[in-house]
Amino acid sequence: MFRWTILLSLFLSAASVASIQPEPQPESKSESQPLQHFIYINHREANGENIRADKALRDPRFGGAQIVYTWRCLEPKQGEYDFSAIRADIAYLDSIGKKLWIQLQDKSFTPRVNVPRYLLDDPIYQGGVLKQSMLSAPERDPNKPVTDDEYGWSAKMWEPSVRARYQQLVRQLGQEFDGKIAGINFSESSIDVGTENADGTTTFPSDFNPKAYIDAIGENMQVLAESFQHSTAMVYLNFLPDEWLPWNDKGYMRGLFAQAKSLNMGVGGPDLMPYRKSHMAQSYAFIKEYPVTLVKGMAVQDGNLRQINPKTGKKNTVPDLLDFAQNYLGLDYIFWVEDEPYFTDEVLQQLPDTKAN
Repeated sequence: MFRWTILLSLFLSAASVASIQPEPQPESKSESQPLQHFIYINHREANGENIRADKALRDPRFGGAQIVYTWRCLEPKQGEYDFSAIRADIAYLDSIGKKLWIQLQDKSFTPRVNVPRYLLDDPIYQGGVLKQSMLSAPERDPNKPVTDDEYGWSAKMWEPSVRARYQQLVRQLGQEFDGKIAGINFSESSIDVGTENADGTTTFPSDFNPKAYIDAIGENMQVLAESFQHSTAMVYLNFLPDEWLPWNDKGYMRGLFAQAKSLNMGVGGPDLMPYRKSHMAQSYAFIKEYPVTLVKGMAVQDGNLRQINPKTGKKNTVPDLLDFAQNYLGLDYIFWVEDEPYFTDEVLQQLPDTKAN
């Protein structure tokens, strides 16, 4: 009996000690994995000549290239897919020890349409695309009628017929490239449509519904996560129609980030601009709070290094961007556009060796 009493006492004592031990915390990604830098290439010339000629890709500080591939190029005819450009880019990047990150582009911010022709021709797709008015674009000519805007087009993802075709493309890409690329992301969530009224509301075109658009993003996220379980599946969330946080909170942004978390997806977006007021309450706030165990990445795009940092009152610098990326947002990836003269004069001069991060 005494022996069993001793054993029970020892067991209870060990259990008590175990119960007060702190639970293990996930290792900080800043300690386990350095911030990774990729070159962002927003177009692909014939035969990928601009990619093979890009000297910065051979810089050891960059782990690879985030390359934009349009839906139009990947599915030239309905149900006929052409992934030869992706295969060629993977082969070239592999040969120089780099990785490919795909940006799958349906939106355009120029007069060019980035969706397949069949979406425009077959009435089942309800026109296939919607013109973006880009009313908020600072470079927009206020004297130019909205109907003449040249700021781009968006696929009508809220139309089930369009969405079904896009999701089929995503599945085809996943079947061939999951595990062979570093990651993949959609176009940004921002879409500029409608007319702003004097009372602050927006009148949207009759063939656009904000809630249906949000739901379409969520459904596409589900398909992307299912199709890419070995490569990082990432959703670009920056702004959403008919919502402006914190004043007009309809739960759209909050809901999409919650869904991304449930799917173990990466999150990110274009335009890394430290402390920019218009971004801080929108996606930045959610990216900051996104779990450290999941992937976060953002692109430094054209003009980002020209912007004024509200904290310093001066032009953004590379150290500004790195500090904000690592110590505020907790990013894993930065995708750098080769915006000159800033890329050569500042990024290449000031970007530290990744081993030092």
